[in-house]
Amino acid sequence: MKKFILILSLVLSGCGGGGASTNTSTTDTLQSVPTKPTCTLSVNSNTVPQSYYGTNSIPAPLSKFDNTILRGIGLKDYHPRFSVANTNCTQDEHSRLIYQRTLDRLQLLNVDYVEVYQYGPVVDFNAATWVVNKSAWQIPESELIWFIKEANGRNIKVNIIWQLWPIDSKGNTINSSYSMSEAEMLKVLRGWHNIIVDLAKFGGNNGLNILTVHWNAFHFPVTNKYKESATLEFLSIINDVRQHFNGKLFMEASPVFFDKRIVEKVDGIIIPLTPSNWSRNDDINISVSLLKSRYLDNILGKALELSIATGLDLKSIPVIWDFNIQSRDKALSEGWVEDGFCIKEGGDGAPVSWGNPECNKQMNYVTDFSIQALAIEGAFQAIKEQNLIKTYGINFSTSYWHTDTLVP
Repeated sequence: MKKFILILSLVLSGCGGGGASTNTSTTDTLQSVPTKPTCTLSVNSNTVPQSYYGTNSIPAPLSKFDNTILRGIGLKDYHPRFSVANTNCTQDEHSRLIYQRTLDRLQLLNVDYVEVYQYGPVVDFNAATWVVNKSAWQIPESELIWFIKEANGRNIKVNIIWQLWPIDSKGNTINSSYSMSEAEMLKVLRGWHNIIVDLAKFGGNNGLNILTVHWNAFHFPVTNKYKESATLEFLSIINDVRQHFNGKLFMEASPVFFDKRIVEKVDGIIIPLTPSNWSRNDDINISVSLLKSRYLDNILGKALELSIATGLDLKSIPVIWDFNIQSRDKALSEGWVEDGFCIKEGGDGAPVSWGNPECNKQMNYVTDFSIQALAIEGAFQAIKEQNLIKTYGINFSTSYWHTDTLVP
């Protein structure tokens, strides 16, 4: 999602002063004291081109959700070690300034919890026990502990979501195709068991508030093939995580985990919500009413899936509606597009340089705030109007770029 950094001038550290000493037999001599340069956030333009607002009118919200509904924001899944040139900062100092400014902004928006994405390679997929070397965490352990304290100090809870890499430190890869055998799937789930329990121990020792027990990114479709085995493994995972972590547990839900046993063991079921059967032609004819109708269709489908799979009263299931709506012209008809770097279209999706002919989607990314605004308003109206499922929370995953941003 394209956002723009405001001109910032936050001061992390001040500077020293000067002094003078007096000698009765000589004139006063000025003693110079070294001055520490001020560490400040790097500055980009705060001017938004008018074209970025898009061709549609941005709707005004019609109402407001009850304060009991959780509001969550997921930060972009990078540790913000951006360029520190001309900032007089170390990378960690600059990252902390970015995080502080971001948390201040989220506090003003009355966000209840913030998601941060953590990842790092497993040391060896072939080992009996999977471990991730903490020195390889994308957010260093000390900085993550600091971040949790900073967020909690603003009355914002923190949810950690782990992104499971399909390649280990030795270059081994996981067969993630539907052809994976049940034994291979169980090996992955038991390896994941070790990783998430270690993360639970970290969270329990450092004031973490929420932990998502299913990994994010690089999902394995074979879990739909061996549903019962996968469900039993996750029930074991949840039980062991609870031994070390007393915060809330969220579960990212695909239909395989619409299971009564899972639902009753966690505090929130995260369900992605999109407008059903949205096409490029719908992009052209977009309106809040059309979007609301399509979101209601999706909610009805989710309600049927949940009811059949769990047999539970839908008002008892703690559903968190999850959104990933980018501010671009084809966000709804094409879905999410990598917005942090160029990737090769098709094939292995490997990163490529800007200007490479295979970086087609990123180079032709058309920013449109109005598409995002219309979609959010349509979705919110649908959630508020529907009475099938009780809404426990609303979350925008990996969608908030660091630092303050201009919002139309």
